[in-house]
Amino acid sequence: MPTKEELAKMRRDVGLTQTDLAIEVGVSQSYIARLERGSIDPKLSIMTKIIETLTNKSNRICADIMTPNPITVDARNSVSFAVSLMQKHDFSQMPVLRGTQLVGLLTEHDIIRNLHPNINELSVEAVMNPAGAPIIDENTPVDIIKPLFQNYQAILVHNQGRIRGIITRSDLLRLT
Repeated sequence: MPTKEELAKMRRDVGLTQTDLAIEVGVSQSYIARLERGSIDPKLSIMTKIIETLTNKSNRICADIMTPNPITVDARNSVSFAVSLMQKHDFSQMPVLRGTQLVGLLTEHDIIRNLHPNINELSVEAVMNPAGAPIIDENTPVDIIKPLFQNYQAILVHNQGRIRGIITRSDLLRLT
């Protein structure tokens, strides 16, 4: 059985407040607080429920946190069209497709780096980053992808070769 310190750390590591954990387990927030202070001895059934809840939360997979069915842009579209889509949906990057095949990622950085007066005449393919973003399976544990965000703005999620979702830094921030 975890110590009171280990229990509190496990809860914080999975991004739950005492209230969140209490709701999921079916106890009061004050019960969780007293448990973490060590002022009560929990029933085995409640402690088992708490550990199961925290373990399940720590085993999140990419499918749990991704934005499903990401909006994409075709490589042949104009940059101005892509910019309007990005502004409309408040995106900072978008996957770029040619037909159904992923060919890159278009980011705000790519657009700003290539700003010029005739942006309507530039194709997305001309300014996008062909290296794009890593593509990972939707069953990949979230903990494995976290280090990728040191080098990438987004990660694409696939299932059987088809893009199913996108994970951005803001998706990770929601875990805190």
